[in-house]
Amino acid sequence: MASQETSDTSTPEKTGYTPGEDSTTRWRNWFSLLMGQMTDEGKEQYRYDRDTRFEEEDCKRCEKHRDYLLKYSPTIRFMRENINKLGGDVNEDNVYCRRCPRRQGGGFDPDYGIKICANEMRNQGHVEDTLAHGASDATARKTKD
Repeated sequence: MASQETSDTSTPEKTGYTPGEDSTTRWRNWFSLLMGQMTDEGKEQYRYDRDTRFEEEDCKRCEKHRDYLLKYSPTIRFMRENINKLGGDVNEDNVYCRRCPRRQGGGFDPDYGIKICANEMRNQGHVEDTLAHGASDATARKTKD
């Protein structure tokens, strides 16, 4: 069987990204990214590997923030109460924290609920903003029906 050839554009010399799990390689990639020595393709490879490596951690942190915000955030509690008045519900069963392949914070899906892209969340405030945005989309769709 012939070996799979790598194109010239995806080599570490061309992209600035070096595949590898050891700490030296990860630091080398991090500094290449910071110093602007990584192409757009290299940045995507770096982000994909990072997001995959930290998926479980990111989702757990996102779920922790989500649960706290559903209980204690004045903004989210206000939106939940108003969505409940319209016959809807926003809770931990229909707000999902997942890894997203695209660079987005999240969104609303009428079949599944609110999706928060855990790999893109910087902090609890970012989760709150994304959750509020998703809840407002849910409210807008509910009032149109």
